[in-house]
Order: sequence, then C-alpha cells, then structure tokens
Amino acid sequence: MLQPGSLLSRMLALGLLAAALVGSYVLVVVPLLSTYEDNAAAIERAEYLLQRQQVLAAQQPQLVERLEEERAQADAVAGYLQGPSDALAAAQLQDRVKEVVEASGGELRSTRILPAESVEASPGTRRTALRVQMIVSIEGLAEILYGLEAGQPYVLIDELSVRGQRERRQRRRNQPGTEGDLKLDVSLELSGFVREMSV
Repeated sequence: MLQPGSLLSRMLALGLLAAALVGSYVLVVVPLLSTYEDNAAAIERAEYLLQRQQVLAAQQPQLVERLEEERAQADAVAGYLQGPSDALAAAQLQDRVKEVVEASGGELRSTRILPAESVEASPGTRRTALRVQMIVSIEGLAEILYGLEAGQPYVLIDELSVRGQRERRQRRRNQPGTEGDLKLDVSLELSGFVREMSV
C-alpha cells in the first residue's frame, strides 16, 4: 500500500491530474477551438460575400441604365435590316423576298440589287433597294405584298408593274386543251433600311 505523502503517491496523483487535464483539453478545449475556427472561417466567407453584394448593389443603377439603353437601341433597330455592309443588308432583303414569294406560290424570276443610298432625313440610315421580277397568281400577289409590308424588317414597295398572261395547260390524252389560271408577270422595286449601330 501506498502511504500518504510518499513520493510514489505524489507521482501517481500528479499523473492522474495530468491525465484529467489532457482529457479535459481533448474533450472540451479542442472541440471548442475547432468550432471557433469553423465559425471564424464562416464569418470571413460571409463578410466577403457581403462586400461583393455591396459592390454589386452599388453598380445596380449603372447596370439598369445600361440595360435600358440596350433595350431602347434594340427597339430602335427592330424594323431595320441588319448587317455591317450594304451588300449583307441587300442579301438579307433578297432572302426575305425569296421566302415570301415562295411561301405564296410565286416563281421568282430575277432580283437585282440597286445601289444603296443615304437617307437625308435620318442620318446614319441607308436605303437598300432591289428590283424583283416574278410570276404569280392574283391571290399570291396579294399575299406577297401583304407579307412584305406587314413583317419585319420593314420593307416598302416603291414601284409596281403588273401584266397579265394566260398560261395554256398541256393537252392530256382524251382531254381537250383548256386555258389555265391567270398568271401575273410582276416587276417591283422595294427597299429596306439599315441603321448603323452606335458603339
């Protein structure tokens, strides 16, 4: 047995005290320090996000203003042909004409690009024009004119010349020759407009 006050009992008491202190440190202090570090990192992230949100909030009026300018500019050019050059704008106009004529059952005979001109009344705007010749029925012509003038980009019919012609259907066996529907030989000049985009 150990006698109270002996060296061995003192060493054992110190060992138990050290074990209790280490146990307390491992079980209480280490988790508290870990939680503290995690909380400090979370606070740092939150402060960074808060600063970032404050910077974005400060930029909001400029971003809203820029968005409104972009919308206004897009609305201003909605009815115009798009293209950095007169040739590309004329090609877009040709594609539009071809699409409308074919959708209406017409036969596009020719298209000729006319020289582009500046529009004096609207600085920064150029007029791109085409001369078109086609064969189409009366109903098809009405559809074409409506399709060109009602859609976007805006197209104006500047000149229109219409001549009628009767087509004969080929005679089939045991059927007499009959005259076909009235077809129109149509020549028209049309134009679209290109507006230069401001940078």
